[in-house]
Amino acid sequence: MLAPPLCVLLASVVSGRATISRLGVRSRPPIAGDGGPAPTSENAVLAEGAAEAEDGAMLLVRMQCPASVDGHYWSELLVDAGALFVSLSDGGRGTDAEQPIYHAHPPGESSAQLLERLPAETTPGHLTPVWSNTQLEVGFAPDVDVEATLLLAAAVAGETPPRFEVELLGARDWVSQVQSDWAPVELAGCLRILFPWHADSAGEGSGGALPPALQLQPGMAFGTGEHATTQLCVRGVHSLLAGGRLAGCDAMLDFGSGSGVVAFAALLFGCRRAVGVEIDPYALKVSRANAADNGMADRFVAVLPAEEAPEEYKLVVANILARTLVQLQPTLSSRVAAGGTLLLSGIWGEAQAAEVEAAFAPDFEGFERSWQDGWVVISARRRR
Repeated sequence: MLAPPLCVLLASVVSGRATISRLGVRSRPPIAGDGGPAPTSENAVLAEGAAEAEDGAMLLVRMQCPASVDGHYWSELLVDAGALFVSLSDGGRGTDAEQPIYHAHPPGESSAQLLERLPAETTPGHLTPVWSNTQLEVGFAPDVDVEATLLLAAAVAGETPPRFEVELLGARDWVSQVQSDWAPVELAGCLRILFPWHADSAGEGSGGALPPALQLQPGMAFGTGEHATTQLCVRGVHSLLAGGRLAGCDAMLDFGSGSGVVAFAALLFGCRRAVGVEIDPYALKVSRANAADNGMADRFVAVLPAEEAPEEYKLVVANILARTLVQLQPTLSSRVAAGGTLLLSGIWGEAQAAEVEAAFAPDFEGFERSWQDGWVVISARRRR
């Protein structure tokens, strides 16, 4: 039987000392003569701190998820109770007790098929935890009675409320905070990637003179230049186009283009035209906007796979995942002109590198690898 909605349980425990709603339990002093006890010193301190807090302040609550309750279910209860957000993490992260959790798709299996073969969730709230030691950080408005709110959530789950600690965070300009922590990305002697809040002159450049710069809009499209695979691809493109054997390249294909950063780098390094192929419509929109912001809209085209016009290129880059690269071998191989170069990344470790090279070996030669932080980019030439 499903547990009663939290809002129903909340309505049943309204007292003279609290106002209860989907925004949480709000503490207030007891009404004279209502028979209730005076507030505890802890609650009094929290109430006083909340009253003095600036607009935008927040209570940050840290706790461990009850051992027999699924972390996602507990999070939903807390959100229903008025949490502004819930963040889950592995309590053993960074130690030998860390538990990596992921599910892999066998070749040809859809997401729906993957979900069908996972264990059925038959008892809401009493599933295998996300991690055996799931830690939560939960945000509440500063006037919420955290203890009462957790008691109510625990009652719905049929569990003992967890121990917790509370920190009152002052108001912050979170946008400015994030922007100040998000520095330009520089690939020494190769490329700088700036974001809209950076001046074009940001940074000194590791070698004195500043390398060329791109400006990107950070968003949900992959490719801000921070990940090792993106950097490997950009350096590989630079070595080929900036005075390398593909200098003066007429056109290149970025298959799985994301934000468009690799294609834009190729244009900066001398390629005349770039085509980006991407399955995510949002990423296509972002990459087109980025092209316009960098004055490249007339040299960059972004399309869905079904819209791509088959063409051969001297340079093809695909930064996806190893298994997907293997599945796309026929398509990617057909896009590389005879004697042209293929750059492949999204590949982790020696085993995946060997698997990808074996898949492309019938059509390519001269395989070379470059490594960064356990990731690899593979370069190969199309057989003539």
